[in-house]
Amino acid sequence: MVQTPAPPMPPMPPGLDLNFLLNQAMPIVALIVVFLGLRWVFRTPVGEALAERIRTRMRGGARWAGGATGEDPQRVAALEEQVSQLQGQVSELAERLDFAERLLAEQRGRKLGAGQ
Repeated sequence: MVQTPAPPMPPMPPGLDLNFLLNQAMPIVALIVVFLGLRWVFRTPVGEALAERIRTRMRGGARWAGGATGEDPQRVAALEEQVSQLQGQVSELAERLDFAERLLAEQRGRKLGAGQ
């Protein structure tokens, strides 16, 4: 069997550079591939899990560390009690601060009055 040489490639039209066209088309092709890949991932169970986590995070329901989505009524009541105690302590501290500020202002007034 005798091999014949392959016919020569036809010449490119003037002004048309195939490498230039491929370099220009590659980013578009890559973008399409990435888009299709992401679309495929989001349709898998992994994508559904990601979407559910985003939904619950937006609602503010689930905790990342705890992972519990249901609220325990006893825990909520205990936390509410703690919050009310802390609010009482903060208001008591505010009254004490106000009292100390008044005493300091009084002392400063006496010093200024005695110095004149």
